[in-house]
Amino acid sequence: MQNNSNFFEKTVNNLYLDKKVFTPNLTTKLSYEVSVNHIKKNFKVLDLGCGSGILGILIKKKYQNIKLFSSDIDHNAVKFTKKNFKKNNIKGDVRESNLFGNWKKMKFDYIINDVSGISNKIAIKSPWFKKIVPCDTGLDGTKLSSKIIEQSKKYLKKKGIIQIPLISLSNIPKTIALAKKNFKYVETKKTMNWFLPDDLTFLKKDLFLLKKKKHIFFQEKFGKMICYTSIMICKDIK
Repeated sequence: MQNNSNFFEKTVNNLYLDKKVFTPNLTTKLSYEVSVNHIKKNFKVLDLGCGSGILGILIKKKYQNIKLFSSDIDHNAVKFTKKNFKKNNIKGDVRESNLFGNWKKMKFDYIINDVSGISNKIAIKSPWFKKIVPCDTGLDGTKLSSKIIEQSKKYLKKKGIIQIPLISLSNIPKTIALAKKNFKYVETKKTMNWFLPDDLTFLKKDLFLLKKKKHIFFQEKFGKMICYTSIMICKDIK
């Protein structure tokens, strides 16, 4: 049986990708690796901020009996998710939605927050978002994740779980504190360090200013800026 890493890369290589849609990255991979250890067959799973549709495809291939729901605020992302579902023979309900806006009165077993979560000042200048992909995250990168945490309980079943990515180019302590305020059990499941790409070194002045104001965090080693990504899960019942 192929390992999760090879399965991820193989699936990404079988996607329609476009410059107008967020490209799968390290956070996507970590989100997948955590989610497959918590999702069970027959779960209703919502991929919120689905981008290219990659997470839904990966999970559905692993757990064919789940009911898959995917949404994104961007019509280009919705279009490419539908194309990629068709290409990979995936059945799912795909909608254009501003966060939970088009999922009213629905309850899910597992919600994957796949929405942007880094400082808007960095995002709008970075190649990740290409000035096209929506990223209204606020100066400390927590605006959207905070809304999702606060609203998610209305859309979770009693034993439901929400998964949140924590990226150090945002105010992680603030996000964790809000999660603990809204959920009884909050736990970080996976963390990985990564070097800030060389093509972002032109943002050095902005990065140091944001760090000084405690909006973001990074370390400096070997002449490089080291960031990290973690995946957090939140629930009310163990």
